[in-house]
Amino acid sequence: MRRMMPVSPTETYPLVGARNFSRGSFDAGSLRGADTKYRELQLVRAGDLIYPKLGAWEGAFSFVEQDLGDRYVSPEYCVFTICSDEAQAGYLRHLFAWEPFWRSLAARSTGTNVRRRRLQPGAFLDGLLPLPSLDSQRRIAARLDRISATTTSFGAPSTAALRDGLLDNVPQRSRIRDIATLARQPVSVKAGETYPNLGLLNRARGVFRKPPIHGAETKYSTLYAVHAGQLIYSKLFGWEGSVGIVPEWADGWFVSSEFPTYNVHTNVDLDYFGQVLRWRGLSEQLAAATSGMGQRRQRVQIDQFEMLEIPLPDLPAQRRVGANLLRLAKVEDLAAHRATLAAALLPAARNEELAALT
Repeated sequence: MRRMMPVSPTETYPLVGARNFSRGSFDAGSLRGADTKYRELQLVRAGDLIYPKLGAWEGAFSFVEQDLGDRYVSPEYCVFTICSDEAQAGYLRHLFAWEPFWRSLAARSTGTNVRRRRLQPGAFLDGLLPLPSLDSQRRIAARLDRISATTTSFGAPSTAALRDGLLDNVPQRSRIRDIATLARQPVSVKAGETYPNLGLLNRARGVFRKPPIHGAETKYSTLYAVHAGQLIYSKLFGWEGSVGIVPEWADGWFVSSEFPTYNVHTNVDLDYFGQVLRWRGLSEQLAAATSGMGQRRQRVQIDQFEMLEIPLPDLPAQRRVGANLLRLAKVEDLAAHRATLAAALLPAARNEELAALT
């Protein structure tokens, strides 16, 4: 369905787009007629199926949502209206969101360069789709809709806001340099040795196991041993909140010179401190403390890191607040786990219903 509309340089056109991996339509902003080379744009209606020829190879198929109808797409988009009495719209929405199906369509794209491959409308229309009886389509769509509604209704408690509120209200502040001492333990790398290696997740989500470093295969002549209870951060990814406390299981593991480590003073409760590392105020300071050209080359240098301020009451208060923060962290972790399970539920249900039809 091509509803081509002439472009006027004095008009502004609201746009709609299709997300990759069949993740739905979205408000793509607006376009002034004077700012485009296109002489025509396509008008789309709610319920239309759209995809960009150039983005089909990564699953950019979408039905236009109700609130995004009467918008425009470029001539590079293919637009279809479902007009068959044999197809139920709700069923088709789930079918096009089912990864094995949209990948089978995406595979019909042609071109020599992967990122320049196009799915022409003729090749798209030649694709086969499983189409059971209307009653079966309605039953499948109704079940999948119920599961979708269940997974999106879980929600997540705003534990981050509660944590930030607790820490924002702590009046006493200390700099990192006043509560921790730089403690680096260099170790000369030997060709015949293997060194267990750890990394840091962003947003202060802890450390993780990396592949071990083999002395004969690394460019590093020196590595640095870390110990349980130490404060550690990544110079290169500090701006993303890559900071944490070394856990017991990583005692004696190794990192490169990009990961400074600190011994935390005894007037700091580690449970409390570990939660402070997730505080919004600290992540904002880390983002502001970066230096270097280009986002991926920005670094948080040691002197900048040591000037960061954190809320630090006396030790008894740290323990009281820390106990509350740990409870919040457990709720946050459970919510994240539940969200992961919920995200897997609908794809699994689609696979159960639709795989049997192919």
